Amino acid sequence: MKYQIILASGSPRRRQILESLSIPFEIMVSDADEYLDLENSPYEWVSTLSKRKAYAVLPKVKAPAIILGVDTVVADLGRTLVKPENEESAMRMLRQLQGRRHSVYTGVTILIVEEDGSVTEDIIVDATEVTFNPMTMDEICAYLKTGEYSDKAGGYGIQGIASLFVDSISGNYNTVVGLPIHLVYETLKNHGISLLDYIQINK
Repeated sequence: MKYQIILASGSPRRRQILESLSIPFEIMVSDADEYLDLENSPYEWVSTLSKRKAYAVLPKVKAPAIILGVDTVVADLGRTLVKPENEESAMRMLRQLQGRRHSVYTGVTILIVEEDGSVTEDIIVDATEVTFNPMTMDEICAYLKTGEYSDKAGGYGIQGIASLFVDSISGNYNTVVGLPIHLVYETLKNHGISLLDYIQINK
């Protein structure tokens, strides 16, 4: 039996990860409330919001299906950094992160919806450490002018222009981009579902 794969996210970065694997999927952008108390730990944050996003699209999904709800945050100096509200907010984040190491957490809630309507839930969280080189104010301002910071946790996109400032990564790159697909694969495999069976190669 094949499951329809649903990505409950409008993130182009997450979409690109699945597209790069030639796995067919459908996007259903979640309208879940993304407000949380910033006192929540990064682990709790991404676990809670990824679960909200996955369950928000569940009523719209036709079984059998696999729903992926995802959320990403940056953690540094005991603070959880989410998406910046504006350029000024992004500047504060980059000034804090430059020249030091921080952590990126991505949580994925996987809902396996069977034909009979039953739902199996798994929540996985992965963390990767990213070290930024020191950045001058001119470099920060030049980066902000690109607009790449918008809609990105911590105010930067590692897969884009911000890669110019990254010294090292300890952990999985896709976790920083926003979808630890290696853990999704292993979790589904534990349920007898192999993503390898979904790959479509045009020869």
